Amino acid sequence: MTGKTRSAALAVLTIVAAVSACEHVSETRTERKTVDLGGATSAEVRIKMGAGELEIGGGAQGLMEASFTTNVRRWEPRVDYGVFGGKGRLSVGQRRGGGLFLGHSKNEWTVRLGGAVPIDLEVGLGAGESALDLRGLDLRSLEIKMGVGEMKLDLSGPLKRSLRATIDGGVGHGTVVLPREIGVKVEVDGGIGSVSAHGLTKTGRGHVYTNDAYGRTDISLELKIDAGIGSIDLKIL
Repeated sequence: MTGKTRSAALAVLTIVAAVSACEHVSETRTERKTVDLGGATSAEVRIKMGAGELEIGGGAQGLMEASFTTNVRRWEPRVDYGVFGGKGRLSVGQRRGGGLFLGHSKNEWTVRLGGAVPIDLEVGLGAGESALDLRGLDLRSLEIKMGVGEMKLDLSGPLKRSLRATIDGGVGHGTVVLPREIGVKVEVDGGIGSVSAHGLTKTGRGHVYTNDAYGRTDISLELKIDAGIGSIDLKIL
């Protein structure tokens, strides 16, 4: 076999392997899941989505009420829940990620959480758009890991307790809505492309922002943003 023949054969095998690895999209399916507290007095909630559109909000009767719409089998979510020592542990994530798809892929999650117990919430975002309206939840801690795309985070509602939150920024744009009546401090660190702050005052060196109520209220919100390449838009409501 000549060198040219070997190269041509290798190219054909590469194409065949790539096509074989592709997964055809299937019929769009919607699955609904409900998770009751099961006696838990607090909860750890971890939600991780690789690619698609994610919406998180409040209003669930128990711990979670969710719907998942997808036409890619490997993206179908896995929901695990258990109660250990009075603490509920809820994990929501894609069964498998990655892959090449032939056709128009769809992956949309709508997750409603309940506000009856304190929640430690961790959200991992991949590629796509996310809308996180966390008003009304009793958040004890919050960690968000951004990926590629656009994120809208609403923390403007009243807080039941002081909250320390972190955002690990990725590539894309994030909009964060913050409360006016509760003291707010935002610290931005890292290689952020740009920071736009509406209703906050920049203090000291670096990117530290506070609202007018900071230091004057018993409850406060402290947000640390470790950002990559992208932009953050901070707003006070």
